[in-house]
Amino acid sequence: MNDVINAIGARFRSPYFGYAVLTFFALNWRGIFLLLTLESEPELRLSAFDAQTNFWTLVVLPLIFGVLVAASSQWIRYGFQLVSRKPLELLEILTLEAENTKLIKQNELEQKRAQYFSDREEELIGRAKRDEEVSQITDSQTKDKLSTQLEQLRKERDALSKQVQVSNMEPSLSEAAEMILKAAIDTNDGNIIKLSTFDGDFLEIGREYYGIEGTREFAKFEAALEELIQYGLVKNIGNNDTNFKLTHQGWLEGKGLRN
Repeated sequence: MNDVINAIGARFRSPYFGYAVLTFFALNWRGIFLLLTLESEPELRLSAFDAQTNFWTLVVLPLIFGVLVAASSQWIRYGFQLVSRKPLELLEILTLEAENTKLIKQNELEQKRAQYFSDREEELIGRAKRDEEVSQITDSQTKDKLSTQLEQLRKERDALSKQVQVSNMEPSLSEAAEMILKAAIDTNDGNIIKLSTFDGDFLEIGREYYGIEGTREFAKFEAALEELIQYGLVKNIGNNDTNFKLTHQGWLEGKGLRN
């Protein structure tokens, strides 16, 4: 019995029979309603049903409509896919552009770090060579004096190197990143919230909204937010990548932009 019920259910779930059944109820709902709810003799209920239905609404039109819809369903699906293909392609392009911007910023930071450590290695090698040359001096007084002068010179060099390092590592922010940073320092808490709604995605910073104009605009500000995170000016304070906050360096950098 269950096999028979399952077979019948499978038939009705097929495109042809499904649309035919829907058409049947759509054309004959008045007669079905009267047949089920009319409080009268069975003959009167059947008469009311017959008055609201006929052979065309009961058999012919449901079968014809089922055939037409089943035959055209794939074409309808093709039409929807054709209409939605272009927006999907544009969204994919925006995602790739944002990812490309993020990778470029990461590569710039890695190159600066690599150059810094390379310079430090060369400096250490040079210091070792000079120490060896000083150790070969036989006059102890001259040797001690030269060692003291060399140590003082190195301290001054290290202090200058730190200043140069800070100057070289200062972030070169995009216009969108600067807009986010300026808006964040104008708030009391420095919070940045990434929101997704039925109207679209955007960033909420205090009472300001960024990227709300459309998907392309949001992709620009999303990439700018990733840029600020890479520079250590903004950090994620949640587990779902929607809540962000200015770091101490971010507050300093933002105030520097305001000055």
